[in-house]
Amino acid sequence: MVFSAGALIGAHAETKPVGADTFNLLHLDFDATKLTRENFYEMLAPIAKQEGEVNLYSFAASFPAFWNEAVIPGFEKKYGVHVNFYDVKEDVAKQQLIAVHEAGQDSPADAYFAPGPTPAETRSTPIIANLPLADILPEATKYDSYLLHNSFGFAHGGTFMPLHRDQTGLGYNSALVKAEDVPTDFPSLLAYAKANPKKVAVTSPLKGGSGENFLYSLAQTMLTGDCHDKLSSDFGWDDDAAHEWVAKSGCFKPVWDYLIELTPLVEVTNGNADTQNLIGNNAATIGTVWEDYAYTFVQDKQLPESYRITLLANGQNGGGDGIFVPRNAKHVAAALLLIDYAMGYDPQLWKMKHMASRTARTDIAITDAIDAHNAQFLVPEPTYRKYAIGYPTVPVMTAIRDGYVEQVLSKF
Repeated sequence: MVFSAGALIGAHAETKPVGADTFNLLHLDFDATKLTRENFYEMLAPIAKQEGEVNLYSFAASFPAFWNEAVIPGFEKKYGVHVNFYDVKEDVAKQQLIAVHEAGQDSPADAYFAPGPTPAETRSTPIIANLPLADILPEATKYDSYLLHNSFGFAHGGTFMPLHRDQTGLGYNSALVKAEDVPTDFPSLLAYAKANPKKVAVTSPLKGGSGENFLYSLAQTMLTGDCHDKLSSDFGWDDDAAHEWVAKSGCFKPVWDYLIELTPLVEVTNGNADTQNLIGNNAATIGTVWEDYAYTFVQDKQLPESYRITLLANGQNGGGDGIFVPRNAKHVAAALLLIDYAMGYDPQLWKMKHMASRTARTDIAITDAIDAHNAQFLVPEPTYRKYAIGYPTVPVMTAIRDGYVEQVLSKF
């Protein structure tokens, strides 16, 4: 059954095209198999206007300004569709969406900006509609092809769009740390911590992404040979196999030994903001950070102008977060238009300029948005390209965190 856009306006909410269940949707008032980049706006705009509203979930604490300033006003003006914005807690939102979908109920969200591991973490209880966004969104043609189809080692089929790229590193106060003392690798970080007890802040891998990524970056450096190959590749891990490998292979002994030596010398914090606050208050001189989150702290005067960031040799990893249409969304047409709009050039440029949020768009460079003064607070481009590394599969990272608890935390 195929409807024209004009016919759909009158039929809205009374029809469900054949095959809607294929996309994990209850409400689909158009034939998604007929939707293309070429007819995207013509087909969806009148339907979205008839829907009248769209419910947007966003998990990231630093992102309300992006939505409220760079996206929502322009979207509402362009399409005449009201956006209901909800700043949500990630763990609560994920469980809510899983619960309503398992019950076969309508989704409270039509579009959800969520953490990058979401497709893998919910693979057994899918909350993502099977809409091939990578193939139908006009703005997707300007994005890195690999990132359109993969997130955190998981191939999701183009259903989860890369809205935000991020990078972890070591932030430090250059007014308090001599250039020659800035750690360049994990051994020199340990040496600095020994010479400056409690002046290094490491976010707990259980409480913040900069600490979790520090843990993985350490593993990337310490593991060699077959161990390293298994760490950095997708061997078809499931949760049990990954946990068995991390716990019993012996590959991670150098990682645990390093952390057992480092941990008593540093402040292990309960979150990314806590680490950055210690640097801002001069209680710590070096700490694990997210590049973009620390940048906002500098702009808000919570970190000093003398703040700088570096990456350790052999690499520190980053990732990214994405947006998708939840299963059983009620306003699908409006959600698709909203996601496409947020992926557009102007919103992505605004995000980079004001938040130092890197983009997966191939037509925007850091220098397009960040001037020389503010660029000094970011990882320099040559260093970023050389030392920024990817992320493991979710089962492996989960097993590494479990190993950290069993092999390191249990010792203190």
